[in-house]
Amino acid sequence: MSKIKNKSSAKILAIQNEKGGTSKSTTAATLAYLLAKRGEKVALIDFDGQGHASVLCGAKNLNQLEVTISTLLNKIIQGEPLPDPETYIFRGKNGVDLIPSNSNLFTLERNLINVDFREYVLYEYVKTIKDRYSYIIIDTMPQIGTPMVNAMMCADSIIIPTQAELFSAQGLSELLKHYHMIKQNGKQNLSIAGVLVTMDSERTRVSATVNAMLEKNLKGQINVFKTRIPRSIKVAEASLYQQTICEYMPDNPAAVAYENFVKELLKDEYD
Repeated sequence: MSKIKNKSSAKILAIQNEKGGTSKSTTAATLAYLLAKRGEKVALIDFDGQGHASVLCGAKNLNQLEVTISTLLNKIIQGEPLPDPETYIFRGKNGVDLIPSNSNLFTLERNLINVDFREYVLYEYVKTIKDRYSYIIIDTMPQIGTPMVNAMMCADSIIIPTQAELFSAQGLSELLKHYHMIKQNGKQNLSIAGVLVTMDSERTRVSATVNAMLEKNLKGQINVFKTRIPRSIKVAEASLYQQTICEYMPDNPAAVAYENFVKELLKDEYD
């Protein structure tokens, strides 16, 4: 597989949905792992206070970590120098450089209230590391607010995982509304790489209905990835061992689907 051409600094992909339970963190950690497996230099920023992506990358005792993304952003807010990345980046066995998160991140919205240009704090941080990587993946909080706007202002593209259920798919409309507002008012080059259907049960009527609805409503407007990630209890089982499904059970249908998703995502970037 040939390397990406003309990539002087990282491509930044935000994994976003305003609804929880869509496999957002699983997708972020798995994408980061599969890109690293291809030989890319990858950083994963866990920008969700639940820290699920951090756990999948092997980080432990999250609330005891001395440096997290919250720590770093608070230093930017206070105008303090940042530590050397080599002192805080977590390097697990999966080849991904992790900037971890914990529950302290839930105070970020409050900390940003009186900050000038508060929508750009994450961007200011990412600028300090982006030349080290070919990809930076951002796992975001499942809600609208200043943190989500920060992720959009920072990203080149958004990937939207959505569960193959009606309410999850309907939640796309709010995210798309905010995406268009940000694109029109401050980030014109922001794009949506596509909608990724997760936890798909292809034999059920609900999944079939949701898939058809997405294809019909988004056709010609937003890409819906042809790859669907099937529902599998092994995905949750893998998290118990702090691994993605692709590490834990590479032949599992969900793991194979994630491999196919990455191929589809990168089809225009590789020979």
